[in-house]
Amino acid sequence: MSQLSNLAPAAQGILQIAALLIGTLVAWFALGAVRWDVFVKAPESAPARLLRLLFAILIGSGIAGFIVAYGGAVSSIHG
Repeated sequence: MSQLSNLAPAAQGILQIAALLIGTLVAWFALGAVRWDVFVKAPESAPARLLRLLFAILIGSGIAGFIVAYGGAVSSIHG
């Protein structure tokens, strides 16, 4: 992530991990609004929850990418 190149590598890693966790958490809550009984046989089963988690990770990584890119853009505007 070149936008964060002026930070130490450890700080970059911490920010990226935090963005991934926040993105996944936001996606998990957003996916709670989906009626899973329409798509899966047993929406409260372990495989259905795993599917929801995998979707949350997939969507959350996109959210995290947006957060990191937005932060990089804001920091480049401020100089």
